[in-house]
Amino acid sequence: MREASIELRAWRQFLAVAEELHFGRAAQRLHMTQPPVTQAIAQLEKTLGVVLFDRTRRRVALTPAGEALLPDVRELLARSQALPGRARAAAAGELGRVRLAFVSTIGFERLPAWVREFRLQCPEVALELVEATGDVQLEAFARGEIDAGLMLHSPGFAPPGLERLPVSQEPLVLALPARHPLARRPKLPLAEALA
Repeated sequence: MREASIELRAWRQFLAVAEELHFGRAAQRLHMTQPPVTQAIAQLEKTLGVVLFDRTRRRVALTPAGEALLPDVRELLARSQALPGRARAAAAGELGRVRLAFVSTIGFERLPAWVREFRLQCPEVALELVEATGDVQLEAFARGEIDAGLMLHSPGFAPPGLERLPVSQEPLVLALPARHPLARRPKLPLAEALA
């Protein structure tokens, strides 16, 4: 059986009556007249198939079902009021999820400090870390599985098609046998080393 959808307005009316325990005061609080509030509560009870309020001429009281719903309704309405701000925060990158891949050499030294700083600055953003080599990261980017990656590349050999932001530079060292003719030189241009 498919559950009927209940609008937030009905839950606001329920909350007002539950907190005021008086239909007239609840109607005033909602800037309404009493008959529509009474009808709305009756319709809500009919939709739910439960009685939420015991009514007499002298008093209104929550039933056990009404009492049980009250905390959830308060939470629902509070969360619904927070949604516009959460949407703006998500659009500004202050809320959501970032899937970050990294090469293992970055993970040992710099990454822990960067992650701590990121979590301090963006506490509402979930950070998912994935260790991956550069080639695996490129495939993950193509499949939409990661949002950003920390990778290493030689100067002039950056992967095409990606926006890059340098975060650190490390010297590139060429290892050669001691008897190799280039081994005596203190520095070597990259193009000559690759030749």
